[in-house]
Amino acid sequence: VAVDAPRLIEDITDVEQISAGMGSSYIKSAGGLYVTGSNTYGQLCINTRGENVLTPALLDDVNVEIVASIEGIKSSSYILFNDGSVGACGRNNFGQLGDGTNEDLVRTVIAPLPDDVGIEVLGVGPSSDSIFFVNQNGDVYATGLNDSGQLGVGDTDDRNSLSLVLLDIDERPVKVSASGSHTMFR
Repeated sequence: VAVDAPRLIEDITDVEQISAGMGSSYIKSAGGLYVTGSNTYGQLCINTRGENVLTPALLDDVNVEIVASIEGIKSSSYILFNDGSVGACGRNNFGQLGDGTNEDLVRTVIAPLPDDVGIEVLGVGPSSDSIFFVNQNGDVYATGLNDSGQLGVGDTDDRNSLSLVLLDIDERPVKVSASGSHTMFR
C-alpha cells in the first residue's frame, strides 16, 4: 500500500526518540524499542532471515529503561545503553559495526571500548556506512567506510574497529552528522 502522506502509528505512545536508516526506522518509547522496515542484513536487531518488517515490532528482549538511544545508518543500527556500552546490528561490509570483523550480524557488542571509557553520543546519518562515537572524555572514534576520508583518521582506509578521529577543535563535540562522503561536527 503506497502512502503519500505521513501516518500516525497509533499503537506506539510516549515516543522519546526516532531515527532512520536507508530503509528502516527505529523508535524509542516509554513502552520499548520498536523497529520497522528493511531487514536484509539484520539491521533491525531481529532475525527475520532477511525478510522486511512491515509494521513496528517490539524488541521485547531489550529493557528500554537501560537504553539511552537507538540510531540507524544506511543498513546498520546501534543501541547506546545508559552505561556507555553500545550494541550494533546489521550490515558490516565496511566494518561499520565496529566489532573487528566485516561479517553482517543480527547483534553484536562493540567491545572493548577504547580506554574502557563509555560512549555518550552516536554520530549517524541515513545514507552513511560510517558511524562516530563521542566518549565520556570528549574523544571521538569512528568505524566503517572511509573512501573519501570521512572518518577523519588521516587516510582513506576503511576501519572495522573504533579508531581515534583527528579533530583540531577546542570544544567537545555534542553532535556528529555523517553522510556517505563527509562528516560534520558541532
